[in-house]
Amino acid sequence: MQKLLILCLLGLASLSLVQCTKNNEAPDNGNTNTQVDTVGDNDYVDLGLISMTLWKATNEKNPADEKHGFYTYEEAVAKFGKNLPTKEQFEELKNSCSWVWNSLGIYKVFGPNGNYILLPASGCRDCNGEVAYNRTYGFYWSSTPDSPTKAWYLNFYSNEIYMYNNSRCYENSVRLVKK
Repeated sequence: MQKLLILCLLGLASLSLVQCTKNNEAPDNGNTNTQVDTVGDNDYVDLGLISMTLWKATNEKNPADEKHGFYTYEEAVAKFGKNLPTKEQFEELKNSCSWVWNSLGIYKVFGPNGNYILLPASGCRDCNGEVAYNRTYGFYWSSTPDSPTKAWYLNFYSNEIYMYNNSRCYENSVRLVKK
């Protein structure tokens, strides 16, 4: 029984590492390159969206936050600039794709052409430094500000996907785009 539990946990851990893939292709989990200007086209997935936006195959990992990889809004905008999705690009993803939730806390997001990305519900870090909502909620920064102290981000859980605005001091996941 203990061996079965360990195997299940190992399987769960390996699935949580998978972020995104093209239809019928395995992800390249060995890619550690996080420099936007040197990322190859194979690291992006064409979901067949009308805007022709390509979505990066994995979340960005913040070297300053090795365990979770979260960024504040200012860090994300400063580092990734135009490659950080806008509110409108997230809205297109939300409205043009089919979203399938699994029990591991990951949405499989199918584009109109059948390709898909996996968006894990990695939680966030609040302004007090507390990490919360891992595997229950996903928070992904957009580049779109809402006010001098707030910005828009994609927020989801098992029953809902929506855009929300909150304090820029929160630390959220980052998924890049390319046009």
